[in-house]
Amino acid sequence: MTAVEANEDRAVLDLLTQGVDPDPQRASGQTALMVAAANGNRRIVRLLLAAGADVNGQDSAGYTPVIHASQSGHLSVVRALLAAGANVNVSQGGESLLMKVVGTGDLLTAEMLLAAGADVHYRSEDGRTALDLARASNNQDLEMLLVNAGAAR
Repeated sequence: MTAVEANEDRAVLDLLTQGVDPDPQRASGQTALMVAAANGNRRIVRLLLAAGADVNGQDSAGYTPVIHASQSGHLSVVRALLAAGANVNVSQGGESLLMKVVGTGDLLTAEMLLAAGADVHYRSEDGRTALDLARASNNQDLEMLLVNAGAAR
């Protein structure tokens, strides 16, 4: 975990080669993969995934590596996690990953999530959708992207 936090690619590789568990966890349940994803270190993410780290693991708050990467704006890490089988339709706190990304206004990540099969019709407990969030922030580019992806007008 210390090597991952310090972005020490070689140290992580050496440790994994020695057979160290690729899924160490903090008390919060946050894994090394989540830390690497939040840091945007695609190389360490790939090393951990190759060593068998759980791409869909959740911490105690329900966050997964792909949520950490997307909230931190690390598009290349999101792409790597999705390619490794990360659940594009994961939700946390009542919002889907797509809703979280739309809420931040990140058009490129939203486009990638939709291309990977994100559910454009997901509704939070209060009935909101990603389209509702795009409209609430008056983000016409995201609104158009969502409508083109099949979101109900």
